[in-house]
Amino acid sequence: MPPKSSAAADKGEKPTPAAFAKDEKTLCFHGPFLYEAKVLDVAQEKDAKDRKGAWKYLVHYKGWKNT
Repeated sequence: MPPKSSAAADKGEKPTPAAFAKDEKTLCFHGPFLYEAKVLDVAQEKDAKDRKGAWKYLVHYKGWKNT
């Protein structure tokens, strides 16, 4: 379950759901190439002008080194 936005919770608004969940497998672009990847972490960026904020994802590309 994605973390709830505190700004949205304070105003009684529903937080915008993340498109991908932690540990979910997906396809990601790295430059012009498309790779299989796994979502390691999900976070919502807080922005004073935009109440919803943008989602950020930390991914690991399958077959790549962990570093």
